[in-house]
Amino acid sequence: MANKTFLTWQDLDAIFKSSNIGSIQQAIGNSFYGINHRQMPTAVQSNRERYGYTFFTRPQLNMTDQNLSAHRLFSPLMTNNRNTIQNYVRTILDPRIALIMNPTLCDPYNAFIPVMTNNITDISGWNDLIAESFTSQSGNYNESVSFIDSNVLRFDTYDISATFRNTRGDPIIYMMYIWLLYSTFVFEGTCMPYPDMVIENEIDYNTRIYRLVMDKTNTYVRKILATGACFPTSLPIGNFFDFTSDTPTNQEIYKFTINFRCMGITYQDPILVKEFNEVVEIFNPAMSDNFRSQEMIKIPKQYLVVFNNRGYPRINPGTYELEWYVPLAVYNSRMEIIAKYAGKPIYNTSIDMLNEVAGEQPTYNDIGSPIDLTSLNGYVASLRNAGPKSA
Repeated sequence: MANKTFLTWQDLDAIFKSSNIGSIQQAIGNSFYGINHRQMPTAVQSNRERYGYTFFTRPQLNMTDQNLSAHRLFSPLMTNNRNTIQNYVRTILDPRIALIMNPTLCDPYNAFIPVMTNNITDISGWNDLIAESFTSQSGNYNESVSFIDSNVLRFDTYDISATFRNTRGDPIIYMMYIWLLYSTFVFEGTCMPYPDMVIENEIDYNTRIYRLVMDKTNTYVRKILATGACFPTSLPIGNFFDFTSDTPTNQEIYKFTINFRCMGITYQDPILVKEFNEVVEIFNPAMSDNFRSQEMIKIPKQYLVVFNNRGYPRINPGTYELEWYVPLAVYNSRMEIIAKYAGKPIYNTSIDMLNEVAGEQPTYNDIGSPIDLTSLNGYVASLRNAGPKSA
């Protein structure tokens, strides 16, 4: 059988370089440097980017027992079952109580709300940068002059809409329900923020949204924006109670949209990389430069699928690579599983390996009573004791 000769990348580039198309490797540089006066098609590739990630920082709601006891609508949150959505909502919205309760479904050291990032389908409403201009009055020959008369930096308030995929148990719907209830109860004085939030005059139900646009390999951050403080303002809960006999299931609840009121927006500012990394470090001090090399390890790209749903993000300030880190213990545990399947036939090996990894994942129970009856009975008893007593 005759030997086949395969062209290398360098050989292909040399062929294109000798043609009218020109070198592939030098195509972008040539387009920057000089005019294509021959107007021949070049090898400059079109820009391809992935939508990337949308991160929502966790608010600082006060979900202590004393605060939750202020209103009966919060009573389901006082369950002791750590595998429930109620416990997840309580601990994800209150990072302080999460450190105390050691929840199963919520990572206390994660700065963001994973269930929102994982289920968002679209987000829109971002303001464009528009420079307003001044134009003088026209003269005798309609002559006039214009110049920039504004600042394109935006610090005004605006609304954005985020649409989410609804999953079993309505976790995001319930979380937004509690989020909105708490913010309104704080307004009317039924619930109280943590004392330091009151002293610092800080709104505890605010979040911040980061949008990271990635390159086509989903490795490097190409564009970044962040809102100022923002908070949810609506909840489409009414659709869940609609009824029609035309279909057996309510198709209106497959997706839902949450509106956020935002204050200010920052596009493409290098300080956003620093702020993104800092918020990760605030929640997980092991991600700081002082401890990261000793306590954390960067996940190699070829193993990212094995560590899916695990890891803390970090944007490399030098390369803008979105890196993912896990604790050393987690990394060693998963690598032992990978090593066990090394050298075995490829067929079904990947499935078996991922199934074993999935065995370490927590599960939640959304069936049955979500309320801890002990806490609820105590709550009812406290209401009775607080009521008027007969003479």
